[in-house]
Amino acid sequence: MKTSAEIRQDFLRFFERRGHQIVPSDSLVPKDDPTLLFTNAGMNQFKDVFLETGTRPYNRAVDTQKVLRVSGKHNDLEEVGLDTYHHTFFEMLGNWSFGDYFKKEAIGWAWELLIKEWGLDPSRVYATVHGGDEGLGLESDEEAAGFWASETGIPREHILYFGSKDNFWMMGDTGPCGPCSEIHYDMRSDEERAAANGAGLVNAGDPRVIEVWNLVFIQYEARPDGSLRPLSAKHVDTGMGFERMVAVLQGKSSNYDTDLFAPLLARIAELSPVQALKGYDDIDLEAEESERARIAMRVIADHARAVSFAISDGVLPGNGGRGYVIRRILRRAIRYGYQTLGFTAPFMDRLLDVIVEQMGSQFPELTKNRDYVARVIRSEEESFLETLGTGITFFERIVPYVSAGSDADISDSVATLSADKGTLEILRNAYGDVAGGADRASSGRAIASAFLGSAKEGLIPGEVAFLLHDTYGFPVDLTQQMAREAGVGVEMVRYEALMEEQRERARAASQFGRGAFDGEWTVVSAEETDSVFVGYDREEVDSTHIVMMRLRDADGDNPGQAELVLGTTPFYAESGGQVGDVGEIISGDERLQVLDTFKEDGRIVHLVDRAPADATKPVRAAIASARRAEIKKHHSVTHLMHAALREVLGKHVSQKGSLVAPDRLRFDFGHFDKVSDEQLAAVSSRVNEMIQRNLPRTEERDVPIEDAMSRGATALFGEKYGERVRIISFDPDYSMELCGGTHVAATGEIGLFLFLNESSVAAGVRRVEAVAGNAAIAYVADRMKELHSVESHFKASQGSVAAEVAAVLDERKTLAREVEGLKVRLQAAALDDLISAARVRDGIRILAEKVAPCSMETLRSLGQEMRERMGSSSLGVLGTVDPDGEKVYLVASVSDDLVKDGIKAGEIVSRLARIVGGGGGGRPELATAGGKTPEKIDEALAAVDEILSDAR
Repeated sequence: MKTSAEIRQDFLRFFERRGHQIVPSDSLVPKDDPTLLFTNAGMNQFKDVFLETGTRPYNRAVDTQKVLRVSGKHNDLEEVGLDTYHHTFFEMLGNWSFGDYFKKEAIGWAWELLIKEWGLDPSRVYATVHGGDEGLGLESDEEAAGFWASETGIPREHILYFGSKDNFWMMGDTGPCGPCSEIHYDMRSDEERAAANGAGLVNAGDPRVIEVWNLVFIQYEARPDGSLRPLSAKHVDTGMGFERMVAVLQGKSSNYDTDLFAPLLARIAELSPVQALKGYDDIDLEAEESERARIAMRVIADHARAVSFAISDGVLPGNGGRGYVIRRILRRAIRYGYQTLGFTAPFMDRLLDVIVEQMGSQFPELTKNRDYVARVIRSEEESFLETLGTGITFFERIVPYVSAGSDADISDSVATLSADKGTLEILRNAYGDVAGGADRASSGRAIASAFLGSAKEGLIPGEVAFLLHDTYGFPVDLTQQMAREAGVGVEMVRYEALMEEQRERARAASQFGRGAFDGEWTVVSAEETDSVFVGYDREEVDSTHIVMMRLRDADGDNPGQAELVLGTTPFYAESGGQVGDVGEIISGDERLQVLDTFKEDGRIVHLVDRAPADATKPVRAAIASARRAEIKKHHSVTHLMHAALREVLGKHVSQKGSLVAPDRLRFDFGHFDKVSDEQLAAVSSRVNEMIQRNLPRTEERDVPIEDAMSRGATALFGEKYGERVRIISFDPDYSMELCGGTHVAATGEIGLFLFLNESSVAAGVRRVEAVAGNAAIAYVADRMKELHSVESHFKASQGSVAAEVAAVLDERKTLAREVEGLKVRLQAAALDDLISAARVRDGIRILAEKVAPCSMETLRSLGQEMRERMGSSSLGVLGTVDPDGEKVYLVASVSDDLVKDGIKAGEIVSRLARIVGGGGGGRPELATAGGKTPEKIDEALAAVDEILSDAR
């Protein structure tokens, strides 16, 4: 039996012997198409050839392409694991002809490889051809059918005709297209084949008669009017599902039984804490439980391959675009592992060695990036596991309340849920606005009623789905999957509305301070075209007109401000992270100060300090040139820095957001590790090197986006570009980006670049802040002044200032520890008085008291001391505020005998923390928490008895 590696090489070498160039797989991230999430077909890297915008130095090619299908019409994510043949990630073997051979050779060689080289049974092979399409004006593809008859030994009755849905391929609504011929293989037993003709199962969704190879004959161009034009050069584009072909050649009914997956499944079984799970086909559980375990193993095996290759190709788990897709896939696998296979600690990164061993020789980038991929997976898994268990527990607690029922049922359920304090406390976070200012009992009933209003329809309420997403990190499709398993649905309309409200809040926050105008626009001059931007070439316009004006009502903050739209303007409107220009609009002796410039509905809007006395007069518009000069320096150096980050950290680095201002820049980018001081120094050195080289700016306007992308220009995924774009380059081999901002003429104008800070803003997203130009020079001057000031305090000392400062800090730490120790002893001395006042309830000694302000470390020490002194059958809770009075600290202790009865300090302190606007937890014996609302500390301490009752 051939191995999968041998089968892959057979395919590549077969076509190499027939004049095909073996080309490497393209990345899963399409470099020339910012609108495409992932490479989803072998033809993606040759798209420019078919569109006649690019060429290759060969006219025949063969490859194995990494493919990820998780969106659009190719989204198989929800099917993965439930059956044995769907995958998110797979390999697509393909051979290509660019204006060279056509149908005869493609069909003949396909038959030769399948039958003569690999020895498949010709009686099990079916070939489909296009049966014609009256709407497209096409007859049936008798040319292809004829070659199947003349070039192969296929039985004539196995040549089948199908319509355009199955046998006509189009790149899009317009562009290259053509008929295709699919090869299907009947994997049924001889008895099954004798009982039913396989022809009736082709394209019928039967997994036993499956498509293994698709031969696409690109011979037309689809036009906007729906007609087809024959192409002068005809192409062949074929795709063979590697995993399916391996299953056929290895005689397996399931892709997961092949040597592509068997080692990975064995590793999953080996790592699982479930003792009954000895292997994929050796599970000592009931039949239903065994199948659930096998589904989980298939999901994990598939998803582990998908995320490993995607991360290796530069995609980091995140909250948007490609990153969110990978996060969904990874978290789906983690959830299956946690709930079904007993994984409570990270395990996905431990599967990577098996994947690298199997596939690293064919895809060397996976071997090269192995350690990086492992770190990213483990970091994401650790993050999700922090909330996964709590989220699942909450989900399982609310599911019993979700079912269709009458209003009478609802009344009973409201009473039951109102008494379920644990579940109700979590629901308060989802329905806080329902509670209003009512007391806790009344607000609890209001929350229960709101929740059950949706739940009675058999739906997880949108508020709950949003809470699971926002608080516990559950992608909504994970919640939907769990809901399906529980036999219920999810209220998606409400969920989407809440998500949109969140996005609106984010957008409003990003616009904070501008103050949108609510008034109506007044047309002042209808003679000029509005918003013609000339600011790339000019910093002032001598004569233009106000085309439109909108007034703001005067108030204390904005005395009579106005918005103006000019016919022609040099003012750059805020866009792409670059702030808007300021300056003056001058009419005669009147000077209007432009406070900001931004875009609205495609217009360039100038915010001015007051309305003009006569809006009909011609005006002169002039930007603040010195300010613009500093903005240009910061924008150009952002490009240099972006390129340097990709050089030092890796090509996976991609921009996630930016701010370009006259006095600073901020740049957010995808990267999973903290950027070390050494790496920052390397980036800074590289950027300043490029500044010193005084690289001239190359600007190209009105470039077709296809040309820009094919030349390797950097584009931002998700950014909407027009059909024609502007390219800014500082040495095209170093930095070439699509950009609409303003830039220096040469990098020497920037002068100096300095990093100020590096931090994390989200999982997988880092942020750097930096200065350039005059701001960098001022920063250095300030730091030198500060250094001289520090030196003056140590002028009599020997050695470096840094050493002297370190010695002072060490001494300070020693003194601080001594002070903290004294505080602990003083607080401990007061414990006896508190403990003597403890009350006894139902045989349990309860202490819930507030102590003097102290640190969390001091409070934790007091909690341990309290636990030792209170002895058995005791529960103690101490609360305090930090020395600044801004935070709440809580500690809870539970005696060993009560822990055995199920009373846990971690659960108690977690519920108390929600009252004070925080969270926390810990061991069953001793746990701590923090909060943000010191004024509620008394309320929290008063709730100890109620929470203890619930715990019992």
